[in-house]
Amino acid sequence: MFLSRSPLNRVARINGFSAQIRTVSDKPSTRTSRARRVTLEDFAREPKKKKKIGSRFETHPDSPEDKTHLPPRDKWRQIFAWVPVNDRVSLSNPETANTVAECFVPKGNTDRVIIEAFPGPGQLTRSLLALPKERIKKLIVLEQEPKYLDYLRPLAALDSRLKIIPFTALEWDTFDRVEEQGLLDDVETFPWDGGVHPNLQFISHLPITVYGEQLIAQILRLIPNRNWLFKFGRVKMNFLLSDYIWQRLTASPENALMRCKLSVMATATADFQTKMYDELQPYAEHFHPILVKKATDKLSNRRIGVPFQAVEITPLEKQVINPDKLDTWDYCIRRLYVRKATPLQQCIEDLGPGAQSLIPKLSATIDPKTIIRDITVDQWASLIQEFDAWPFAPTDLGINDAKLDNYGGRGILNRY
Repeated sequence: MFLSRSPLNRVARINGFSAQIRTVSDKPSTRTSRARRVTLEDFAREPKKKKKIGSRFETHPDSPEDKTHLPPRDKWRQIFAWVPVNDRVSLSNPETANTVAECFVPKGNTDRVIIEAFPGPGQLTRSLLALPKERIKKLIVLEQEPKYLDYLRPLAALDSRLKIIPFTALEWDTFDRVEEQGLLDDVETFPWDGGVHPNLQFISHLPITVYGEQLIAQILRLIPNRNWLFKFGRVKMNFLLSDYIWQRLTASPENALMRCKLSVMATATADFQTKMYDELQPYAEHFHPILVKKATDKLSNRRIGVPFQAVEITPLEKQVINPDKLDTWDYCIRRLYVRKATPLQQCIEDLGPGAQSLIPKLSATIDPKTIIRDITVDQWASLIQEFDAWPFAPTDLGINDAKLDNYGGRGILNRY
C-alpha cells in the first residue's frame, strides 16, 4: 500500500516530525556551553579586593602606637604575618634575648662594633643595646622589611649607637653601603696571627632557606683570601641558626647523612662552638614564627620549628686553603661530590680526562677505595695539590652545569 502524496498527508508528516523535535528539546541538554572569554573590561568592572589585614605594607590594628616597645609575643603571628618573611626566624622571647646578648657579648668586652644581620623586629637588638654601654660602641643593623623597620627606627632615635641600613644582608652591596657611610672607619686592622679581633663582630639570625645556607657558605669561602670583614682580621661571628644547618656545617666524615661540600669548606676554614642549645628549646617558647602545627625535630629539612641554637664561628689562624688555589678547591670538591658515595678511584675521572693517572701519587695519603664523603680535609689538601701539579689539569675551572652550581650562592650572593 502506497502512502498518499496529498497535501494533507504532507502536513501530517511535518506535524509529526515537529512533535518529535519538541520532545527531544524538552530533555535537559548534556552539552557543555563554551565559557565566555574574559576581557579586560570584566576585570575593570570587578570590585577591588581589600588588602588582608596584616599584609606587608598595612598596619595591623593590634600594632602598638609606641613602637619603641615590641607587641606581646602572642600577637606576633598576626602583626608580622606575611609571606616574604615566613622563612625569617627571630628571637621573640625577651628573657631569652637577654641571655643570648650576654652570651654573644659577655662581660669584659669593650667598644664592640657589631654588625647585626636579619634582626627582625629587634628583640635581640634591644637586648644588645641594654647591655652596659661600655661593651658596645656601635650597632649596625641590616634589615629591609618595612614592618620590622617600623620597630627598629624608633630605637635609633633614642640611642645614637644604633645605625640602620635598610637593605638585606643577602646582597653584598649592602655591606658596601656600610663602608660608604663610614661606619667602619674607626675599626682598626688587627694582625691575623694576633688573635681574634678585639672589637669587630658579626651577629646574625640565619634564614632557614637555601639562601641562608648559601650566605654562610660564601662567608666561609671569604676567610682564606681575607676578603669582606676578614680584611680587618679574624672576626668572630655569632649565629642563631637551625640544627639542620649546624649539622651540615660540622658533619665529620663519619656522618654519612649530613657530610657535604659545606662541611669540608667549614672544617678547613673555621672553628665552631655551640654556645647555647638547651636554653633555646623548645623552639615555640623562644622564636617567631610559631607553627600552628606540631613542630618537627627532624634534621633533614628546613621547616620552621626545627631546633635552633646559638653558635660561635671563628676563623682559623692557620688556613689549609691557599688563597691562590681557592678556585681549585671549589672545582675539585664540586666535581667529586656529585658522586659522594662513590670510591675515589671510580670517579676521579670527573676532574678531567686522564685524571686516573693521579691515583698512584695519591695512594700514599688516600686509599683509592675511600668514598668521597669520607675524605678528610688533610686528604683533600693532598688531592688538590696533586691535581694542581698535574700537567693535564683543565685550565677552565668554571662549572657550568646547573646541577653542580648549587654551592657558594652564585647569583644574588655571588661577589668575591
